[in-house]
Amino acid sequence: MEYYIFDEVSPNRYAPFLELPDEIDLIESIMGKKPQFDYLPIEMEAEIDEDVVFTDIINPGVPLFSHKMKTALDGLGVTNIDYYPVNIIDEDSKDVLAEYFLAIVTDIIPCLNIEKSVFKDSALGQAFISKFFIDEKKTKNLNLFRFHNIPGLMIINEELKDKLSKINFEGISFKHTDEYYRKG
Repeated sequence: MEYYIFDEVSPNRYAPFLELPDEIDLIESIMGKKPQFDYLPIEMEAEIDEDVVFTDIINPGVPLFSHKMKTALDGLGVTNIDYYPVNIIDEDSKDVLAEYFLAIVTDIIPCLNIEKSVFKDSALGQAFISKFFIDEKKTKNLNLFRFHNIPGLMIINEELKDKLSKINFEGISFKHTDEYYRKG
């Protein structure tokens, strides 16, 4: 089985600049922990200019999915995402510009193929993964998950990628895991 990094197209110079509200803890969200919000929908302020494009994934540190993306993933049987409604609002007028869902992927899977993956030492002598490979036997047959060794990455399998590729999404990236390379 082939695997892909699932994210927004990066860099996305037309994405809105979003301010994460205090109640969203970046680390806990990436680690799949259920957040506690005082009220929903969550409001995120955006600096907007005329070139801003609201794509189907916006990732200001935590993934925001459009209604279209959420509906597609729900329809394809992806059940390991907790969704929280988000209103993106203009920081000046406070008008709602777009509605999204904060997507908290609840499964973080330790599925690194240690034998095939490449490790390097940083300038400080600390080992890091510069290229990784997934051990399919350790994925629990999930079609979408966070990668335990690099939890900022959402990984999807080839079957889900092929199904999502048939939908006309805007600003979505399916980068094969072979293309991942970290310099240090």
